[in-house]
Amino acid sequence: MTLRLRTLCTLLLIGPTLAMTADDIMTRVDQNETPTSQRADMTMILLDSRGNQRVRSIQSQRAEVDGVERSLMFFIEPADVRGTGFLMFDYEDAGRDDDQWMLLPSLGKAKRIASSDKTGSFMGSDFSYADMSQRNLSEWTYTLLKEDSVNGVDVWVIESIPVNQDVIEKTGYVRSIVYVRQDTYQVTRGISYLEKSGEVKLMNVSEFTEIDGYSLATETQMVTQKNGKTVHRTLMKLDVQAVDFEFDPDDFTLNRLEQGL
Repeated sequence: MTLRLRTLCTLLLIGPTLAMTADDIMTRVDQNETPTSQRADMTMILLDSRGNQRVRSIQSQRAEVDGVERSLMFFIEPADVRGTGFLMFDYEDAGRDDDQWMLLPSLGKAKRIASSDKTGSFMGSDFSYADMSQRNLSEWTYTLLKEDSVNGVDVWVIESIPVNQDVIEKTGYVRSIVYVRQDTYQVTRGISYLEKSGEVKLMNVSEFTEIDGYSLATETQMVTQKNGKTVHRTLMKLDVQAVDFEFDPDDFTLNRLEQGL
C-alpha cells in the first residue's frame, strides 16, 4: 500500500471522529443505553479531611415509568439513618424541575425537596440533590477543549456552561469540565465549579462493570476542594442485583416511600 493510500484510509477512519462537535459527543453520551429497570445495593463511604470514615448502606431501585425515570432508595445502616428514604422523578423536559422527596422516619411523612434546596448535600455526602438527577442537555452549552487520555483511554475534554442563571441556581454550578471516553461515550471524570462557596467538585468514575450488555458505573468518587485542598470526599459503590426486570409502577410512588422499609 502506498503512503498516499495509507494516509487516505487513515483519514477515512478517523474523519467522523474529528468532525464531531461537542454537542454531537454529549448527545451520544445521553443516548447510551441503560436498563429499563435496575435494583442495586449501594455503599456510601464518607471521609473528612482528617480521614474519619462513615459508611452507609442503601437499597436502591430505579425504573422508567410512563416515560419518566423514577428512583427509590432506603438507607439500611447505620442505625441513626435506617429507614430514611428518597424518591425522585427525573423528567427529560428541561422546562420542568425534577421532583424529589425525603422521608425521615421520625416524622413518618415525606418532605418535598424545594428547588432552592437542591444544591445542598445529599445525606451528608459530596453529592448534592441536583447531582442525583441527570443533566438536561439543552440547559448547557458545550465546547470541545481538547483530546486527552485518562488511564490510557482516549477522551474528549468538554467544557459545559449553563445557558442561564436559572440553571446555575438549580445546580449550583457555573462551569463544568467533563472527560468523555472515545470508545464508549461515557463520562469518566468531571470538574465542577460552584457559584457561591468557591469550592470545586472533582468526580471520578473508577470502575465500569459490564452487566447483561450494559456498561454501568459501579464505583464513583466525588471530592470537594477549596483553595486546592480536599475538604471532604465520598465514595459510592454500586452492587447491581438485577436489570430489566418486571416491576410494579406502584413501587415508585410517594405512597410507597411513606410506607418505609
